[in-house]
Amino acid sequence: MSIEKLHKCIKEKRVNHSHSREAIYAILLNADSFLTVSQIEKELTESYPKKVSLNTLYRHLSFFTECKLVITIQDSYKRTYYSLAKEQPMIFGICPKCNGVKRVSVDVGDLSDFLTGTDFVTVHKKCKKCL
Repeated sequence: MSIEKLHKCIKEKRVNHSHSREAIYAILLNADSFLTVSQIEKELTESYPKKVSLNTLYRHLSFFTECKLVITIQDSYKRTYYSLAKEQPMIFGICPKCNGVKRVSVDVGDLSDFLTGTDFVTVHKKCKKCL
């Protein structure tokens, strides 16, 4: 995933170019794990010179989701995590005890028919730390 996909979506949707939108997308692009809104906001205050309101942050995240650039996952406490979408369907594990979210590496070869048209699958299972 690259910044070019964002530019393509901006052009297709005919929205104005926004430096804050690019800054938020860059944070997600450089993230190693899933991020909550508060984590994105913290990164944004450190890396972007202007103040970005929460309303703007949510609006841009919704735009990314609408463009299928970002996947949103909610835990049982309705906390939302954001991650860049991949070309292939992704499988995520959510621990019901600590609510940790992580990407699960699984060979999807046997499940390819089942996953057709699917962006992601979530599995609720205790993590190694909580077992």
